Amino acid sequence: MAEQKNPQTPELKLTHYGSAAWKITDGQTTVLVDPYFSRIRTVKVWGTKFPPQNDDPRQVHDLDDVLEPNIELIDQHVDTADFICISHSHFNHCMDMPYIARKTGATVIGTESTINIARANRVPRHQLRGVHGGEDYQFENISIKAIPSLHSALITPSPYTTWDNCHYFETETVPKDIQAPLRLRDYVEGGTLGYLIRFGAKKVLIFCSMNYIEKEVENLQPDIALIPSSPWRNQVYKYTERLLQALDYPKTIIATHWDNQSVPYGADQSPQWEQAEIFAKEVQALSPESRIIIPQHFETIEA
Repeated sequence: MAEQKNPQTPELKLTHYGSAAWKITDGQTTVLVDPYFSRIRTVKVWGTKFPPQNDDPRQVHDLDDVLEPNIELIDQHVDTADFICISHSHFNHCMDMPYIARKTGATVIGTESTINIARANRVPRHQLRGVHGGEDYQFENISIKAIPSLHSALITPSPYTTWDNCHYFETETVPKDIQAPLRLRDYVEGGTLGYLIRFGAKKVLIFCSMNYIEKEVENLQPDIALIPSSPWRNQVYKYTERLLQALDYPKTIIATHWDNQSVPYGADQSPQWEQAEIFAKEVQALSPESRIIIPQHFETIEA
């Protein structure tokens, strides 16, 4: 006799789009997290004076350049969404959101800064759900809890030591009266969130930056945890050990935000992949019973 599936524990499909971008669906409801496809080249961002020389012929964007989403590329990969959860308002998490929200009619969940970006870009008010962190909302088929969180420290390279970067990254928010089109410098952090998304009895926890608030994640006990794994995590005290312990060692752990998102899809990611593998080994040593995955771009994981 075939095994009977519990309808309260649906099969999920998680598709990775690079950076911190994901599609998560149970076949009925689709959630996009930090959907970012444009992968622009940048200059003078987060301490980087100029991108390295390569074969990328695209424009290099300065802080005063207006950003436009790559609509053609987005349309290749996004046709529907019910919810868009935005962790914070940096361009590589938020700039493609308004177009996707207008296209799909999805409900946008995010900080005040995220909502102000959406509003400036003509996303209808009824689609916007501003949160501070701590809200736990029941929707028709899923529930979504906004988790107060922290951003990575990103001011590098320091003229002194790596540890000079261990401070709160920035305090600005996107103003309510901001007008489109937005420049690169307009996409400030504006606070950072994680999300706990429940599809029936299955819980997915998502972080989109290399930091967290330990007490906010205790007792969540997710089945699946998407954990940022780039080297910025090394600036946080016992980043992997403390987080896995607080989460009670999830059954499935997926590395996210591991790649170089300023190069096009298909570009060499070998150095970034090697760093993600170091993270995977950390996880394996701490949680040997967990399934550990480093996803390729556009790979779909069933869980």
